[in-house]
Amino acid sequence: MLGTRHEEHRIFKGGLPFSLQTNINRSNINYSKESNWHENLEIELCDKGRGFVLLNAERYEIEENDIVVANSDVIHYTGSETDLTYSCLIIGTEFCRNVGLDPKSVRFNTIIKSPTVTNLFLELKRIYADNASSYRVAKLNNIVLELLIELAEHHSIANPCSEIDAAKNNLIKSVIIYTRENYDRKITLDEIAKSVHYDKYALCREYKKYTGQTIIDDLNHYRCIKATELLKKGTSVSDTADKCGFANLSYFGKTFKKHIGHSPSKIQKKF
Repeated sequence: MLGTRHEEHRIFKGGLPFSLQTNINRSNINYSKESNWHENLEIELCDKGRGFVLLNAERYEIEENDIVVANSDVIHYTGSETDLTYSCLIIGTEFCRNVGLDPKSVRFNTIIKSPTVTNLFLELKRIYADNASSYRVAKLNNIVLELLIELAEHHSIANPCSEIDAAKNNLIKSVIIYTRENYDRKITLDEIAKSVHYDKYALCREYKKYTGQTIIDDLNHYRCIKATELLKKGTSVSDTADKCGFANLSYFGKTFKKHIGHSPSKIQKKF
């Protein structure tokens, strides 16, 4: 069961304007439970295997050496039905703007098959892993800049999406933000639809199309994540259910088991 979250990446470690994760593995038994979106530009390199990415409800197949670009504020998810290992680069928005490439106005192709881009990414990984490298930070900043220039010159999109697509994308994000801000109380589909000024039934269809799940399933998934945090801190099961917007203990227990895989009491006893 997938959830959807909004991330903020504002401060990066080591004086670098980016974060880099390597050796991320995805398979049919090892997968992320949430899609996400953020303002920052995200670039992924498929290191080994095969998989797929979902970007604003569109599915793209990827294989070794493919580059994936998740443009600013695009809802995205990376997975695999077999086995996939990939690396993820998230570049700070301020760095992009300082070099004249605002990620909110400059958009790039989603799937890029380019030896030049792939080799730049591999060189970034090599130097990033070498803490003894002379002028490491300067070299890393230079490679990221080269990467951005290469994308801008050869893989940018003139007209990234229609006004209708952009409006629907913003609609889904508004719903997600509203449910995250109000998960701790009882909220209905009617209330959610009213908050974004959209027909309830049309909203449900668009939400399922973009996120792969219903609004209520996504809301309950988020509630269960927050409930897990409370249970680990020693909050009672009944208080946790109440603080996370569940109407009764029976429904809480059933929903928690569906999304987390264990009963609330088992999580509480473990921690």
